Amino acid sequence: MAFTVVDGWTVPGFTQERELGDGAAGRVVLAVDDMTSTKVAIKYLAGALRADEAFMARFRASARTLSQLEDPNVADLYDFVEAPEGAAVVMQYVDGVALRRVLAAQGPTGPLAALSMLGGTLLGLAAAHAVEVVHGAVRPSAVLVDGDGNARLTDFATAASGTEAQLAPAYAAPELWDGSPATVATDLYAATAIFFECLTGHPPYAGRNMARLHREAPIPAEEVPGPLRELIGQGLAKDPESRPKSAADYLGALEEAAVSAYGPSWEAQGRGRLTELAAQAALQPEPPKPKPSRSSGRNQVIATGQAPASGPSNRRIAAAIAAVVVAGAVVGGIVFVKGGESSGDAAPPTPSPAQSSTPQPSAPPGGVAPAQLAARIVQATDQAPGARFSYRRTGCCGAPSAAQGTFGLVKGAEPAYSMTLSGSGKTRKRAQAVVIGDRVYLRAGKKWRPSPAGGRGYPALAEQVRRGGSVSAVTTLLNAATSLTESGGVYKGEAPVAALARTPGSGTLYAEMARATRVQEISFALKLDGSSRPSKLWLRAGPAKGRNQIITTSYSAWGRRAIKAPR
Repeated sequence: MAFTVVDGWTVPGFTQERELGDGAAGRVVLAVDDMTSTKVAIKYLAGALRADEAFMARFRASARTLSQLEDPNVADLYDFVEAPEGAAVVMQYVDGVALRRVLAAQGPTGPLAALSMLGGTLLGLAAAHAVEVVHGAVRPSAVLVDGDGNARLTDFATAASGTEAQLAPAYAAPELWDGSPATVATDLYAATAIFFECLTGHPPYAGRNMARLHREAPIPAEEVPGPLRELIGQGLAKDPESRPKSAADYLGALEEAAVSAYGPSWEAQGRGRLTELAAQAALQPEPPKPKPSRSSGRNQVIATGQAPASGPSNRRIAAAIAAVVVAGAVVGGIVFVKGGESSGDAAPPTPSPAQSSTPQPSAPPGGVAPAQLAARIVQATDQAPGARFSYRRTGCCGAPSAAQGTFGLVKGAEPAYSMTLSGSGKTRKRAQAVVIGDRVYLRAGKKWRPSPAGGRGYPALAEQVRRGGSVSAVTTLLNAATSLTESGGVYKGEAPVAALARTPGSGTLYAEMARATRVQEISFALKLDGSSRPSKLWLRAGPAKGRNQIITTSYSAWGRRAIKAPR
């Protein structure tokens, strides 16, 4: 599709590539930052919204707040640009599949994937609610499933006040139909309605008078599996006071129900299933836009120029969060092998090395100078000292762990991290952590508890992630490499454990992996982006099959990241 400028104006400093979607809130385009070569999504606000001064005032405030939000279940807002010719939001470009597309292509997800989706959505809502930002119109097109099966929430705060019910009628709480403002309670209602749709294949209510159905129809909890009916009953309660008091409270009830019904491994299984469904949906054609809702309600407000309910996933800029779905693009293992974008009409994605294919280093040095490559990476990351990351450690000997979030590089000090992480045993539940210097801050309810970095439990897990997923982990491997080859943009090599173990920081982790797997060398593979910054790191201690440990780390959205100690 050829790119067309919006009202003749584009945001300066970016090269527009192609249109990604459009809707009532405006048009979304894929663009490249001319300075950093980073891909971004830009949402150009529709003229009707720009003319609404009350909306614009609220949107500016929400954008300022959400631009400071760092959460792995929420996409990033980079900048809000206003000019006499127009207004636009510059936001994170996210490869993924909208939940709307997954449901259209695959139907019901099953209980484990549905629980995983709801858990990720609630985490994103909890992060936004904590800074007093309400989403307003949660719907399947605003939930993005990335290549690791994480549910990431998009499209915050772009519904004009009083129009939320018309924007997403199948998911709109009863009080929205009466003209009440969007609240934490309406967000939880909508999230539950999506959860119901994942379980059954259809929203809880459908008909010609959506307002009456949401207000008066019985909650159809009997349509879902027995262990999950109480969650549906709580979230779809007609009275907002009867719903969970917060997203965090609802998440606690979800985890209790999931563990009781499906065991402690429910989350890993659910995320794996959600990953499969998203990958399969990405191979299907983009579903057509839903027809305009025929809903009615005596007190509903009809908004001029509003789009049909549940439009494309990119329809609304998230005043804070906007992540844009590339039709069919799924990352995860794909980027490591292919290095580029994956179209929804392309062949099935090649498995990542961590899953099946194992890059084997060549015996000869291969002609690539490891020290020069390491220096190039350091120079490149100095210009953009931070990124979003996804980390996974698998294999034997108590290794399984996962994390995602953002980090910022600090001159002369360890990098700072903001992440959601989980491990095994007592750390199997997901926890939010901020790592700065020698302190790890763990979130407990609404409070943060500081602990020494490297302590037992979650502090030890957070330090492991920092050592294994940092830029210094990449350069440590390169500087110790005894062989390094390059093919198709992928660097593959080996490094002796004896040399790695002498390196402060990440060397300790490599030594632990080697002891557990009884090997003398670490095999690794690395892919860089167009600016010589890491986009994927894969390493293995041990044989391809048998007693081994594998760490896979993905990097994206490089730029300046300010990680601050929580209060």
